[in-house]
Amino acid sequence: MRRAALLLGLAALWVCPALAADTVPVRLDAARAAHAKGDLARAAIELEAAVAELQSRLGKMLGDFLPPPPTGWQAEPVEIQSLSGSGGGLAVTRAYARDDNTLNVSLIIDSPAVAAAAAQLANSAQPNTRKVKVGGEDAVLRWDSQGRNGEVLLVPGPRILLQIEGDNLGSADVLSEAAKGWNLAGIKKALPQ
Repeated sequence: MRRAALLLGLAALWVCPALAADTVPVRLDAARAAHAKGDLARAAIELEAAVAELQSRLGKMLGDFLPPPPTGWQAEPVEIQSLSGSGGGLAVTRAYARDDNTLNVSLIIDSPAVAAAAAQLANSAQPNTRKVKVGGEDAVLRWDSQGRNGEVLLVPGPRILLQIEGDNLGSADVLSEAAKGWNLAGIKKALPQ
């Protein structure tokens, strides 16, 4: 009888993987129960696990909105990192490479870094910087022709920072072209203001 129940349960998970994937409500219930019993350590562990699961899901979704690699470039897997140790938020990043050329793409949300980048956008009168448009949004392009490196910063909303950093590039055009690949509509839809 137990074996039949186990097989039935495994079959249900195979047919509907979403049942296996959503542990968040269970974690939240466990945290609530632990809190009610006064077990604050267990409540914190359960809440942290729920947050980690939510951030993982969100990061995977946002990874689909990162720019594709430029033609001839190799893309590394998307990385997802909690920024809880640096004021909060989430970073979704991906590295691209071709020979000794590199691009590092970052989508950062709900972090103090967003406000800092917005201030940098407002003060684009810095050396080697100029304002550019990316998908109709204001952005800042910083380029050091001697070092052959630079970055594009874009803040399409109060919660969102998009950044592309490049090293050993032939020109700033590589950064500008890569920035055109952001799926801004998808990002804005996924992260309402």
